[in-house]
Amino acid sequence: MAVIDARGVSKRFFLRHNASYELKVRFLGMFHPQGRQSVEEFWALRNISLRIERGEAVALVGRNGSGKSTFLKLIAAIHRPTTGRMLVARNAQISSMIELGVGFHPELTGRENVFLNAAIHGLSRPAIEELYGDIVEYSGLDHFIDVPIKNYSSGMYMRLGFAIAANLDPDILLLDEIFAVGDAEFQQKCLGTIRRFMDAGKTIIFVSHAPAAIRAMCRRVCVLDQSQLAFDGDLESGLAFYERLSVRPADVTQTIIEQAPIEPVAEMSAAPLAGRGELQLNDRGVRQFQFLREQGLLPEHRLLDIGGTSRADGHLVPFLKDHHYTHVEFDELIKSAGNGDFDVAIASSLFSMLPFNSVARCIATVLPRLSATGQFYATWYENTNPADFSPIVHACGVTTYPDREPYHYPYGLIAEVCGSLGATVERLDSPLSETGESVLRITRRSAV
Repeated sequence: MAVIDARGVSKRFFLRHNASYELKVRFLGMFHPQGRQSVEEFWALRNISLRIERGEAVALVGRNGSGKSTFLKLIAAIHRPTTGRMLVARNAQISSMIELGVGFHPELTGRENVFLNAAIHGLSRPAIEELYGDIVEYSGLDHFIDVPIKNYSSGMYMRLGFAIAANLDPDILLLDEIFAVGDAEFQQKCLGTIRRFMDAGKTIIFVSHAPAAIRAMCRRVCVLDQSQLAFDGDLESGLAFYERLSVRPADVTQTIIEQAPIEPVAEMSAAPLAGRGELQLNDRGVRQFQFLREQGLLPEHRLLDIGGTSRADGHLVPFLKDHHYTHVEFDELIKSAGNGDFDVAIASSLFSMLPFNSVARCIATVLPRLSATGQFYATWYENTNPADFSPIVHACGVTTYPDREPYHYPYGLIAEVCGSLGATVERLDSPLSETGESVLRITRRSAV
C-alpha cells in the first residue's frame, strides 16, 4: 500500500538578484540598469513521479542542489508543488529532520524546545509530558536540558531533534543528512532506532551522501540529478549509478536522465487548433494548454495561474507575450490587490484543497482582477446531493469529503457565491483536469 505518491511533481522558485527594500537603492536602480532587481525562475524539481510503499526505507541521493531537500519538504507539506500532486496517506503521522534546528527556538532551553517541537507535531501537553523523560534520556542531554539551545553544538541539536522524532512514533520518518553531525556512538543508536521502525513497518526516506549509512538502512535508491528523477531501483545499482554520475561534469549528465524534462510546446502557435481527437492524451500540460487555446486564449492575453497545480505553464510562458504570465500562490493572492489586471485566470485542482470559505475568498479576490469580459477557469469535485454529507468515491477512484481535503462542494453553492459577486458560472466539458474533477468557467459580467 502506497503511503507517498508523487505524480508529476515540479517545484519552482523565483530567485531575486540585487533585491533591496531601501527606497533610495530602488530609485537609483531606475537609472542604473546594473543595479536593478532581476528575477530568475528556478525549478528545484521537474516532473517527479515516485511511489513509495508502506514499510519501505528509500535513500534519496544526488549532488547538491538536485532537489532532495525540496522533495522532503513537499512530503512534509512545508511547500506545495508548483505542478503535479503530492499524495500522502491520510492521517499518517510524519516526523522530520530536514534542517538542523527546524522547529527549535534558539532563545528557549532544551526543555522548552521539546514541548514546542512536539506541540508543532500535534501532541497535547499531557502527551508531551508523558514522553518527556524518554526524550531526554534518549538524547543524553539531561545535563544541558535547561540551557538555551543557542549554546548547543550541531551534534547536540541533532541529538535533541532525533530524540523527539524517535519518540513520536511516526508513520513516515524524513531524514536529511542527520549523520553528517554527531558522534559515532549516537549514530549507532539512531541506526538501531531506524531498524526498529523498519521492523514495525514504518516508512523512511533518507537523504545522504554516505554509502555506508545508506547500505545500513535502505534497499531502494532514488537518484535526483538536475531536478529530475534519474534512477529508481535496487541499492547497489543505485549507488553505482550515483557514483558514475558524481564523476561526470554537470553539463553532460543530462544525457543519462531517464525521464524527459518539461519542454515548451513551441510548435503550438496562434493558428487554429486541431480537434480534441488529435490531442496528446498522455500529456496533461498539453491538454490544458490546448483547452485554453480552444477557449480563445491569445498571445496578448494576460494570464493569472493560481495555486500552481497546473502543468500548462511550460507551454503558456513561451506562447504568451513577455510578462503576460503570472503565477501566484493562494495565500499571496489573498494579500494582493488589483483591478482588471488579467484577461484569463486558472486554478487547476486548487478548490479541492480549500475549505469553502477559502474558495469563496478566492473567487471574490480573482474577479476584481479580471478585465470586464475576463474568464476564470477552475476545477472542483462536485457533490451532486447537497443533503448528503458522506464521503464520495468518484469514478477516477478519488475519495472526497465535505470537511477535509480533498473537498467536494455542490455546484449550486458556488453558483450562489458567483451570483452575489455579479458573475456568471457554468460547467464545461473539458480535459483541464485528469483527476476526475469538473470544470467551471466564471465570467465577470459587471463591476464587482
